[in-house]
Amino acid sequence: MELSNTSTLDFTKLFARATRDVIQNTTGQEIEVSKSAMSISGIQMIGEIGTFVSFKGDYSGIMVLNFEGAAALEIVVNSLIKMGLPEEDTPKHHSSDEVIGSMGELANQVVGRCRSLVEEKFDLSASAHIPSVVPIGVPIALTMATRNQAQLECVRVSFSTEKRNRFYMELALEPMLLSPLNV
Repeated sequence: MELSNTSTLDFTKLFARATRDVIQNTTGQEIEVSKSAMSISGIQMIGEIGTFVSFKGDYSGIMVLNFEGAAALEIVVNSLIKMGLPEEDTPKHHSSDEVIGSMGELANQVVGRCRSLVEEKFDLSASAHIPSVVPIGVPIALTMATRNQAQLECVRVSFSTEKRNRFYMELALEPMLLSPLNV
């Protein structure tokens, strides 16, 4: 499916903005967003830490945040320092429980902001499940139970931290077209 002809691109922009804004606010650091979204055949958890959360309602889908270890550690350390923790007391490795737990909370904040932006812009609502966090050894493909699996629209957006560490948001949505109703 051509993303430019559907609302998936509109949703992707909102989800990318929410991801950037939440991480910038949490860390006090600049986060760069790629200039384009990639249409992909399916979503997966890749990298060293992956989080995913599903949402269902007026629109349904799954959002995945995939982090290389260095990106996850940088984000968590910066957020803890911003909250006043001395740098010497911050985690030293991305696989620490504190980093893993913080990634789940971060995903929860991101999806909450995404839902708010969608409701504000389109007057559509969805509830989200509790995010899951998985340390990853091998890529894990995710899918949604839907009537027509082949019609799922999936995209990936790339982000980078101030230290140029990369992380990614992947989004799978049931297809939809949004048209203003003037009733």
